[in-house]
Amino acid sequence: MTIMRIDPEDRWSEAVIHNNVIYYTSVPTNLVNDAYQQTQSALAEIDKILERANSDKTRILDVTLFLVNKSDFAAMNKAWDEWVAKGKAPVRCTVQAGLMKPEYLVEIKIIAAVKS
Repeated sequence: MTIMRIDPEDRWSEAVIHNNVIYYTSVPTNLVNDAYQQTQSALAEIDKILERANSDKTRILDVTLFLVNKSDFAAMNKAWDEWVAKGKAPVRCTVQAGLMKPEYLVEIKIIAAVKS
């Protein structure tokens, strides 16, 4: 089985595709101190990588959202609800976590299927 790495570096790859499944972790590029905007930014990055990998948000299978502050749950959900493909939502869980970059309020890990 072939493993395709998108933008590999020494420490990590932007995304990995194996067996027609995409693995990707998104962080916001907009680091304003607002969980709603950071979630929107991270979701936009997901859209970009899925397009590069011949997929889209309707093909996301599993999502884990990492939030620094539990108080940001409603703001994150607002951005998520505006973005998610209605009727095609993936399995999802949200975890409170201390993220490695102090500016990050949210990080999103996805697993998605490649279009056939």
